[in-house]
Amino acid sequence: MAEQITQLRDELGRPMYKFKDGSKLVEFLRSTAKVQIIQGPIGSGKSKLCNLKVWKIASEQRKGGDGIRRIRVGVVRNTYPELKTTTIRTWLDTFPEDIYGTLVWSQPPRQIMRVGDIVIEVDFLALDKEDDVKKIRSGEYTLFYVNELQYLLKILFDELTSRTGRFPAVKDGGCTWHGVLADMNAPDEDHFIAMMTGQTDYPENTPEEDRMPLPDGWQFFMQPPGLLETYGPDGKSIDGYTVNPLAENVEWLPPNYYMDLIKGKTRAWIKSRVLNKIALVVDGAPVWPGFREDVHVASGVLHPVQTAELYVGLDFGRNPAAIFGQSVNNRVVVLAELQAFNEGAVTFAPKVKRFMEQNYPNMKFRVYGDPKGQDQTQTDNRTAYNVFEFNGIPVIPAPVKQNNIETRIQAVEAPLNEMYDGRPRFMLSPRCRSLKVGMAGRYCFEKIKGGDGRIHNEPKKDRYADLADALQYMVLGMGEGRRMVGMTPATMAKPMQVWKGRSSMRRISY
Repeated sequence: MAEQITQLRDELGRPMYKFKDGSKLVEFLRSTAKVQIIQGPIGSGKSKLCNLKVWKIASEQRKGGDGIRRIRVGVVRNTYPELKTTTIRTWLDTFPEDIYGTLVWSQPPRQIMRVGDIVIEVDFLALDKEDDVKKIRSGEYTLFYVNELQYLLKILFDELTSRTGRFPAVKDGGCTWHGVLADMNAPDEDHFIAMMTGQTDYPENTPEEDRMPLPDGWQFFMQPPGLLETYGPDGKSIDGYTVNPLAENVEWLPPNYYMDLIKGKTRAWIKSRVLNKIALVVDGAPVWPGFREDVHVASGVLHPVQTAELYVGLDFGRNPAAIFGQSVNNRVVVLAELQAFNEGAVTFAPKVKRFMEQNYPNMKFRVYGDPKGQDQTQTDNRTAYNVFEFNGIPVIPAPVKQNNIETRIQAVEAPLNEMYDGRPRFMLSPRCRSLKVGMAGRYCFEKIKGGDGRIHNEPKKDRYADLADALQYMVLGMGEGRRMVGMTPATMAKPMQVWKGRSSMRRISY
């Protein structure tokens, strides 16, 4: 197979790309799985290889009635700036315009490649938000290539896997192969590929039907890290790094590439980008910079205190979220999270009810929601509040004027930055994996142009924001908003109650 690639490059008069036989790169090149994913460090050759594999697939496509091998490819990145500056740049380095055809900067950018009996139509697509599904729903493609899969939402990846094999049409001979190719660096711990491949466990509260292993017909390739860790005399502490003799693609990299690359980098960056290990690398400005995983995340799963009230925060919309917690001994204790994608309150409310019955039976609770949830839908007169109340979950609007985002952010920030009895006032159960990732930096600020024409810093709206909003509503319901202005939280004035009519002021500590 390596010889085939070398021969291909020679025939086209371009530099050769050799891959050592037995490497993950060659295994990926030989794969015929319908979904092929390769994960590796920076500089490991995976993006270049995916480009070349597109050509290999085109060269193996059966000829149509006119003797031409035709395929249509969607090349995907999460945002247009990254698509333009990285993905397309690598693509044109592999397939230069003077040989393969001019790239037209339309919406989306397109290139029609013609060499010999091969014609490849290429659309370059930026898919970042759930609404971007509409960009591909009417498309007919042979395959998709996803660059940097760690940034793509699962709902978008699912849509991609269902939209291949449409071109050429069966009447024109059909596809010899169709599917999805993807490359990635190590993802965050809550990424679906990390859990499907066993790099991280599914959260404890994940239903069995959602604990999916890598599906049949998918193949995952893990490249060796660029460097290896070296340990101190105790055999535990890391005191440096050394070059990994099994690292791939190093012959095409500058001398001492990885050792130079890690200079001045954080441990998390080195783990994710060079060691090929799960780690959170924060690019934007975190909304809650005071959050520290080693301080605010409990070492073990937190369980509810039966004599304390359960608080629930709800964010509505098409990607609803719920956060479950308690106010115990002057602390905000976050117990669990629940999130759904592309579904409304009618579907989400029964899930919340079932979750509460399974995890918090017979507990008294209060539910606080996004005040906008009182708005009527466009299809009928019911509100999200009506739907939840119909399911036995009355919702109280979160006590925040005009749903002010600064007030909501500060309500969470206060307990994050405070101590009580020598311990942090905010405690997060490790069950809340996505919320933890969001608070550690994925929930971050981005620059938005406002109606006044000025640029404002606002939290980025994504799945982490949905969970963060639910947390804000829950914490406000606990009275933290009142605390910020010097008032006693309403919940602190009441004794905790148990079910048999008795009350208790017993102090409980975590």
